Amino acid sequence: MTEKNKKIDFNNLKVLKVKKTKGKFKTFTNASLIPGSDFQPYLGKAIVVNIDEILSVYPSEDEVGTSVHSISGQTWKVMEEIDLVTERINE
Repeated sequence: MTEKNKKIDFNNLKVLKVKKTKGKFKTFTNASLIPGSDFQPYLGKAIVVNIDEILSVYPSEDEVGTSVHSISGQTWKVMEEIDLVTERINE
């Protein structure tokens, strides 16, 4: 089965284990979905965020993970709960 044809088990998604880091780049687990597609190349993969770009963090509207909003207007959805996101941002 190729990566493109691989089915995502939405009930078995896990947050990535990330070591404590220093610096302005933090790693999270991407929870972004491509609407209307079975092909989800980003879901469950690492996403690295420059914490200098973060404007705010909120619990996700669908109650799965956290929405991270940037000063440039981008929003990233990550699987980690808001407490873990704020902890990593403040490491």
